[in-house]
Amino acid sequence: MIELLNTQPIFDKVKNFVDKLFAYFRTNPPPVVVPINPPLVVVPIKRKQDREKQQNFSELLDHLEFTFDSVKLPTMSGSWVSKDSVVGLKKLGVHIPNPWIVHWSKHNSIVDVTKPLPAIMCISSASKHSVNTKYSIYPKILFAIKLSKLPWHVSFQSGTPYQYGMAFDLEEKLFWVNMYITVNRKTGEIKFCDELKTTMHKVPIKRVNKNGARSTVFYNRSWQPPNMLEDELRTVAENKIIAKNCFASMHEWWSGRDDRWNVIVKKNGERITFGVNNDQTPYYFKDRDKSIKTESGQTRKIVHYVREHERKIGINTTIVKEHIRGLQEFDWSGYKCQVVSPKLQARTSSKFDVASVTTEDDKPENLVYLSKLGKLLASSEERKVA
Repeated sequence: MIELLNTQPIFDKVKNFVDKLFAYFRTNPPPVVVPINPPLVVVPIKRKQDREKQQNFSELLDHLEFTFDSVKLPTMSGSWVSKDSVVGLKKLGVHIPNPWIVHWSKHNSIVDVTKPLPAIMCISSASKHSVNTKYSIYPKILFAIKLSKLPWHVSFQSGTPYQYGMAFDLEEKLFWVNMYITVNRKTGEIKFCDELKTTMHKVPIKRVNKNGARSTVFYNRSWQPPNMLEDELRTVAENKIIAKNCFASMHEWWSGRDDRWNVIVKKNGERITFGVNNDQTPYYFKDRDKSIKTESGQTRKIVHYVREHERKIGINTTIVKEHIRGLQEFDWSGYKCQVVSPKLQARTSSKFDVASVTTEDDKPENLVYLSKLGKLLASSEERKVA
């Protein structure tokens, strides 16, 4: 588990100074929208994972409540990310790597640009080990939204721009923070965009003025590193290394989703998806004891893995190839579950790479808000090949 920006100074900033952050400069960003009906292309990509750190399907079902509690929290007032974007990310649903592995580079972690740069990525790093303490807080969600261009209040960097951030759980709510980065289309290098900030300066005066003030105040604007990288216990350079490694690892995991089984779980409008590599299904679906009662009262086993084996019928012996048996759609403790294999899956959003644009138009033509896009992409992932 990688501890990201888990410092008390950030906790204090969020709790005590949220209304003051960007008080003289930052405004709520306009909704993010993308073109309607962009093409979706599916290219299978394989990736190995550490089986010893994975939870199996039975363990997943037993801990659904904990997982949902970490991602279903409402948005805290004053979050830096627009409401429409947060809604879009939640409609898409948080995707949970199983396990979450950060490939670490101390120098310059880069993005694999041989793979598409997705339009949207959203994963959860929540686990029973990432519980906030008095001295540290853990991000529960990491996300990235691809942009057509950088906002006017951030410095220019060449490459594909992203709004990149995370959400922390504070006082039973999620506080969403973000910064802006770019990815070089040729080298995969990640660059950070400075932000235009307003700084207050106090200058003492020799004589008390008519209002009784002993100092005068003035403001100036300057380009400074993103607030998300400010940390009293680490330098900006150190936090950049952390952010680069996490973004590159998130991109690598997201790019390999087409080769994974997806376990989609929904409850009360919330949606999360667990991913497991195809070559890990024997371990993941090893439990045959989980069963449910159908509406007719019949007991049915839920999805489990069956190894290749011999079957004797009379004097004849046949080979039964490995396969998945049991119900792939079922209710479990109030949660609606659906297991979808790569072979039955129509498409995932991993190859959806259309950049978002910003608009001031209340009714833009040929565009769809991110809040609606998230739902459309989620629905497409639940469809099966006919």
